[in-house]
Amino acid sequence: MNEQLSIFDIVIDNKKTEQVIQIYQTEKPPKPNAYENVCPYPIPTVAEIIKLIERESYRINKSKLISDTFACGAIAISNKIDLPNYEKREQQYLQIIKSYEPREQKQIAELFGKIGALLSSVVYDNGVFNDYLGELFMQCNQGNKNCGQFFTPYHLSKCIAKINITDECSKQGKIITINDPCCGSGGLILAGLDVLKNDYGFNYAHDCFVLCSDIDIRCVYMTYLQLSFAGVPAIITHQDTLRQELWSVWKTPAYCMQYLRFRQFENYIHGVKSE
Repeated sequence: MNEQLSIFDIVIDNKKTEQVIQIYQTEKPPKPNAYENVCPYPIPTVAEIIKLIERESYRINKSKLISDTFACGAIAISNKIDLPNYEKREQQYLQIIKSYEPREQKQIAELFGKIGALLSSVVYDNGVFNDYLGELFMQCNQGNKNCGQFFTPYHLSKCIAKINITDECSKQGKIITINDPCCGSGGLILAGLDVLKNDYGFNYAHDCFVLCSDIDIRCVYMTYLQLSFAGVPAIITHQDTLRQELWSVWKTPAYCMQYLRFRQFENYIHGVKSE
């Protein structure tokens, strides 16, 4: 991390003001080591977020609170950049948020604020990734056991990514495409990006395109949130991959802002039957 010149390092050639500057002059902070967190704000933990959920679950159904927070957060991001879907998703947002009392609405906003702070910290924390929402989801017992819905622990996802990603996959300037037709919370994708960035120095925000799907809309929201806050160009579809039935398409801000670079990959979702 390069040292930055602060206003207190500037010496003004004026004797009257020089003494005042010396009074407020501060020492330069030491450089962070390779593993020190350089995020400019306190990062919430999964445990803190779960504690907040538990605090509100006595008056709000826990599953509904989690699902609605994910939905409102995903819609809030989507409606800033995906204008063709704005009206439909805005109506969905209003329908959800109006089902809560004003105090409860503030709690949802606080909960999403902590989730956003945690997820966006990966871009500050020297590329340290994790499947935070998958961890939160499973610790809150939200997985559908009847459907065999169990998310892969992140350390196993990362092991799989290390085995499959090679030097040939990480050539700079070459667009890498990643597809996961049953993405869950996006843990395998995040692990792949983790390895590309930290093992190979690959700029995934510019040279990687992700296409993923899930039949569970909650998983679509989780993956969309995690990839959006990590700055990943991606399209996440809510669909039945086996039956090729498509219900909705979610495009991350990084994809929309680089549309001309990645628009060719939209053909991958064409031809799927829409409800």
